[in-house]
Formats: sequence, C-alpha cells, structure tokens
Amino acid sequence: MNLMEKELRSNRKLTTEELAERVSEKPETIRSWIRKGKLKVYDYPNLADACDLCQAPIRKGKLCTNCSMRIKSEVAHVYEQERIMQERKRRENSFLNKRK
Repeated sequence: MNLMEKELRSNRKLTTEELAERVSEKPETIRSWIRKGKLKVYDYPNLADACDLCQAPIRKGKLCTNCSMRIKSEVAHVYEQERIMQERKRRENSFLNKRK
C-alpha cells in the first residue's frame, strides 16, 4: 500500500491540498490524477479537481456549473444575434426586391 492510499484510508475527508501536503506532492498533481481517473473521488468527499476557467472546486468534468452555464448562455446569445441579423437581411432584400 502506498503512502497516498494509507493517508486516504486513515482520513477519507482530506482535501486535495491536505492530501498533497501529507504525501509531498503538488496539489496540481493530485488534481491531474483525479482528472485522469487514477484517483476516484466518489469515496473521498473533499477531494476535488479545479475548474479550468475559475479554479473553483469540481468533482467531474473540466468546468464548474457556473462557468458551464455562462458559456452556454453566451453561445445562445451569439446564435440569437446571428438569427436577428439574418432576419434583418432577409427583410432588407425583400424590401429592395419589391421596390424594383
């Protein structure tokens, strides 16, 4: 049994930073193991990766819920703006064709 397993078994509520300190690793290394699936977080409630954008703690994926929702909202806004512009062009073309 390696040191990390020993530490996690003795205290399953360690945070990522606490675990990193106890096993003499960087927190980024622990987060990398979580992201790669080498370290399963479901048994350890306080272990977490970090959101790629805001560094908030996350348990799965690459983005936190807030960043994910913000990106989805921004994409929806861009699509809506494009739809509005296409509708304006369509109306302008229709108006110009009627004048001829």
